[in-house]
Amino acid sequence: MLKLVFKFAMVGLCGVGVNMMVFLGLTALGVNYLLAASCSFAVAVTNNFIWNVLWTFKGRGGDKSIQKKYISFFVISAVNLGVNLIILQLLVGYVKIDETLAQLIAIAMVSGLNFILNYSITFSQKRGNQGKEDLVAYETDCDTNI
Repeated sequence: MLKLVFKFAMVGLCGVGVNMMVFLGLTALGVNYLLAASCSFAVAVTNNFIWNVLWTFKGRGGDKSIQKKYISFFVISAVNLGVNLIILQLLVGYVKIDETLAQLIAIAMVSGLNFILNYSITFSQKRGNQGKEDLVAYETDCDTNI
């Protein structure tokens, strides 16, 4: 589990980079910070989904189609976006924190919820297959680490 959390965090960190590049680019063009955050979300969530499927949760949730996983991942991310936007607006509007710092704080605050929901919903395992797939993943990791 710790390995999954680490991988998810690494993908998330890269996603923060993608998110912030888009966010900063749009705000530099004069786009409202809330709209910029929404647009940067759309780009970052797709990037994160691809890397989580290919690397973090590789082989998990095999009973679900890629479309079903993406929809689930997107919906969970949209819920997290809603929480992110509320935090962002509170930090900028009421606490008077710089928009960029506020966006980083908001992203950090929703990351744990994001992992838990995606692990238990998007990339969940059927009970009967979990042990068998974990063993295959372990054997694959052992072979590649030798």
